[in-house]
Amino acid sequence: MESVFTLGVINLSIPAWQMAIYIALFSLFMFMHETRGCLLTTYIFGLYWGYYLYGGEFMAAAGGYPAVVTVYIAFGFMLAGMSLVSLFYEK
Repeated sequence: MESVFTLGVINLSIPAWQMAIYIALFSLFMFMHETRGCLLTTYIFGLYWGYYLYGGEFMAAAGGYPAVVTVYIAFGFMLAGMSLVSLFYEK
């Protein structure tokens, strides 16, 4: 029988405290039956973690051009804003 300790050391790329916040928010919205809140939480954390993990490679691919990062951030804010607006409408 194998134990968890034989699996080895796990190296997480995302900080555990951020994952804990995401899981707590997602669980809270699930218990409240708020599908839109779950989606909004997933969008925001997904965009942030994508940039957190691959931001350097993203900038290298953009050639250091700052407008690309601005467009990425603007798209993230637009997506989060549209999701927030949808929270105010009836289901």
